[in-house]
Amino acid sequence: MNFSFAEIINSMQNYWKKLTRSQQTVLVLAPLIVGTALFVLVFWASRPQYVVLFNKLSASEAGAITAKLSDLAVSYQLSDSGSTILVPNKDASEVRLQLANAGLPQESTFSFENLDQMRIGDTDKDRRLRYILGLQNELEKTIEILDGVEYARVHIVMPEQSLFMEENNESTASVTLKTTYGVQLGEDQVRSIANLLAYSVEGLKIDNVSIADTNGHVLSDIIGKSSEPHRLTTNQIQVQQSLEDNIQRSVQSMLDKVFGTGKTIVRINATLDFDQKKITSHISEDGAILSRQETQERSQNMNGTEGVPGEDPNVPEEDTPGYMLDNAGNSSSVSESSSLTENFQPSLIQEETIISPGQIKRMTVSVMADSDSVTEEQLVNIESIISSSVGVDEARGDLIQVARLPFNKTSMLEERAAMENAARTQQLIFYAQIAGGIIGSLFLIIMVFRLRSRRVAGFDQFEAQTGNKPVTIHEAEQILASQIDAERQAELKLALRKTKSPEAIEKEKTRKEVEKYSRENPDETARLVRTWLAEER
Repeated sequence: MNFSFAEIINSMQNYWKKLTRSQQTVLVLAPLIVGTALFVLVFWASRPQYVVLFNKLSASEAGAITAKLSDLAVSYQLSDSGSTILVPNKDASEVRLQLANAGLPQESTFSFENLDQMRIGDTDKDRRLRYILGLQNELEKTIEILDGVEYARVHIVMPEQSLFMEENNESTASVTLKTTYGVQLGEDQVRSIANLLAYSVEGLKIDNVSIADTNGHVLSDIIGKSSEPHRLTTNQIQVQQSLEDNIQRSVQSMLDKVFGTGKTIVRINATLDFDQKKITSHISEDGAILSRQETQERSQNMNGTEGVPGEDPNVPEEDTPGYMLDNAGNSSSVSESSSLTENFQPSLIQEETIISPGQIKRMTVSVMADSDSVTEEQLVNIESIISSSVGVDEARGDLIQVARLPFNKTSMLEERAAMENAARTQQLIFYAQIAGGIIGSLFLIIMVFRLRSRRVAGFDQFEAQTGNKPVTIHEAEQILASQIDAERQAELKLALRKTKSPEAIEKEKTRKEVEKYSRENPDETARLVRTWLAEER
């Protein structure tokens, strides 16, 4: 077979002419798209990755560092309005060491390291001033480590101590903070900064620390307000919100499983008692007997006179009380008395009961149900079930309200439509990708089958010419080469047909006669070809 460059170009031109307009467009655009994607991928992969070299820099520090980077011929990028410098990842360590050797970025002049340097003529006031400046600088560095703090400035006033107590003034401090964009410091963070200064500066109290931000808001006021009575602290508010959220999630999940998501709304409001109570009770009981005294007395009187002194003689003797009469002439009296005295050791029982803080003082539960999904009969069941599940106690004033109202479903329908559109778009993209893959696969399959059909057609023609008799591979290659040469000659003759020369006309007639004979007598033609091949050997 002839694989010359001209033959290849000619075959490609013939193949291009056979394609339709759409097939030609796909054949041209597909390599361009693939090549562009590969170029972008290689460009993105070979692009250097930048990492942060320094951040939170001032304008002067950033200017000095960028000038040094330009001298070192190191590429860099700026972000965060010039306060952050980025360099390629492969050069970051080396550049950081070179800048450190050059003294960049420059630190504050005053630090605790300056106290080790002895200067001629220094006084105690000078050393005290350097100590305060160094302490301010160290506190600024410590505060800037906190999350959400971008920049900090600390000013400390430490008055000199006097011999007279009434002349001594307390130490004070002020802090100015620049927080990160979108970050708001909480009460615990502000208190931690105040405690840091109070325990770092001698004689400084938390009440004498003022903390403000760059927006002019005094943050230290939160510390004073948190000590007011009847005001919940941050931890107490978090405990209360956590309790409300837990109960709300429990009730909401229970209703969602019955009526579905978005059919009910639950809100919980709980009031907690954070006071720690100690109840002491005293109970007195009889204890052990310390002493016991028992006394008994008996007396008897005999009287022989008639009658009873002081009594009316007309009163019969048998009616006189308290006397025993032996006879009518004599009388006697007997009296007995006894007493018992017991002394006990006092017994006192003292009971102390401590009630932990965080008990629920009162709780209210509100439930709204969609009128399209919940009936009136179901509201009663909902109220009873929720009351038992959350532990509603009417004795402490708990309240539960369940109402059936129509819900506004506009936003829900819009969200559902948006989700359906997004899902439909994603599905179309997925189908488009599948269709593109299928079309590409079909295109490749068609190309393979076309090449294969051509090859099979050539073999069929060869078998028809050879009479379906087996031949060697070398013979087949020679026959195919002769066919290709014959086709080439035929094409050249067609190109020269316009000349209409006698020789061309004669050759054309001869060629037509040969082709006609080959079509009419294929067996004879095949035997003739084999004879020629045998003679060439």
